Amino acid sequence: MKPTIDYIREHFELYNRMMFGGTLTVPPIHLTNARTYMGMLTYKRRVGLFGGKRFSDFALRISRRFDYSEAELQDTLIHEMIHYYIAVNQLKDGSTHGPLFRQMMEDINHQYGRHITVSHRSSHEERLQLLGSQPRPRVFAIMQMADGKYCIKVVPRIVERVRTMHRRLTMDPQVRTVNWYFSTDPFFALYPSSMGRRMQYVDIEEVRAHLVAATPITDLTAI
Repeated sequence: MKPTIDYIREHFELYNRMMFGGTLTVPPIHLTNARTYMGMLTYKRRVGLFGGKRFSDFALRISRRFDYSEAELQDTLIHEMIHYYIAVNQLKDGSTHGPLFRQMMEDINHQYGRHITVSHRSSHEERLQLLGSQPRPRVFAIMQMADGKYCIKVVPRIVERVRTMHRRLTMDPQVRTVNWYFSTDPFFALYPSSMGRRMQYVDIEEVRAHLVAATPITDLTAI
């Protein structure tokens, strides 16, 4: 099935009552043509003068590029609702899919007979098929953020642009470490290449499995 905004809103309200005590307000819902994700919760994060964090401008994005089963679409929605609940209540977790997320996911799966997964793995092969089998060289940075989570940023394979992005990242107070890589693994083609400031959070354990064959870049002039 293909998602619709009415379907997503109706089931958001249903699961909010069932699983989250009716505490969540319905965020703006956007249907996208993204091939890099099935669902995504986006928001702005602001750091105060004394280090406190504020989250705002929440939005729920669901890709309509995929032909979901009804259960898969529902599980994708609930997955993002867990992220929403953690963020809007400013709860601490060890990583994007840390112990708190996993405990909530397992509780919901057990209580309601769902099959929510950490990273929508059921869509991974389908997403790669959409990209095709041709090698897609990528230059990208893996960043550890100040909160301990990890992000990826893919940039065009142009030396000056990589240098520019490296300067931006190393000057960002929210970025703790930056490591650059080159790879033709189709996995990294799932992430868009751009010079925008937006970075995408990743499950670092999933990424590390694909970094094994990647080439670390220590000299940014040798790209």
